[in-house]
Amino acid sequence: MLRTKAFNASPGKMGFKQQRRNRNITPYMFLLPATIAMLLIFFYPMLDGLYTSFTHYNQYTNITSFVGFKNYASILSSGDFWNSMVRSVIWVVFSVLGQFVLGFGFALLLNERWPGNRLMRALVMIPWVMPGISVALTWSLIFNGQLGLLNDLLLRWNLPPQQWLADPNMAMVTVIVANIWKAFPFVAVTILAGLASIPDELYDAAKVDGASVVGRFRHVTLPQLRNVILIIVLLMIVWTFNYFDLVYVMTQGGPAQGTEIAPVLVARYAFQQFDYGLSASVAVVMTLFNILFAALYLMVLRRPNS
Repeated sequence: MLRTKAFNASPGKMGFKQQRRNRNITPYMFLLPATIAMLLIFFYPMLDGLYTSFTHYNQYTNITSFVGFKNYASILSSGDFWNSMVRSVIWVVFSVLGQFVLGFGFALLLNERWPGNRLMRALVMIPWVMPGISVALTWSLIFNGQLGLLNDLLLRWNLPPQQWLADPNMAMVTVIVANIWKAFPFVAVTILAGLASIPDELYDAAKVDGASVVGRFRHVTLPQLRNVILIIVLLMIVWTFNYFDLVYVMTQGGPAQGTEIAPVLVARYAFQQFDYGLSASVAVVMTLFNILFAALYLMVLRRPNS
């Protein structure tokens, strides 16, 4: 009788273990399609690009040969690479600074109550949702040396017209202005959300203590938005550093490589010189910078909001 009970009980235990094992496997089965898609769409191209950076492709013989770190040595000794890095720093620093200042100002304005506030909150997002190519073409027409709107206004004000896109230094200014206009709405909306989360009691307490408008901004608003500001700045740095289409459409990296930031240099090596090894090497160096900023981003996310 005891053997019979033990025999009858064992299938139930086995069934329980099987159900438990199925419950443990089921979430991973749901994640499997997305994991496969990520491997095919992201990780395989990354690994292939890393391998390409150690090779040289001969377009005449259609032969790919392994050259080790030769491509990295070439770009590190190349004036084009260091020029692109310097231009990238200028591009990122002034773009992010302009986006942040303009976006913060709009956020403070939109945080106040005035007629048309809700409509303006919707309209301010138009530059952000526009395709980058459309923005580039629009600003190219504005800065056009012969038919541009800006030169037309200068002539009406009896000022000499400028060749905005033909001068290396002025061309960098034009693409930075276009990029600021394109991306500042993201900063404005994100800061606006942060401002809405600040309790009114903190401002009331600051008023009771005699704090002025500047004092309330310095001692209440900025400390409460510290983590939000850090996250926005890091995101904008990464996005701007990798931004390609606006600069390429407006100037193609010219004139005289005056706007040839790192992504544009990658495109020139790949599609004009057909040197895929050099192109992949620059892309790998860019990836290292992106990993660094991603690590900083994760550190900021894990910081307590004190």
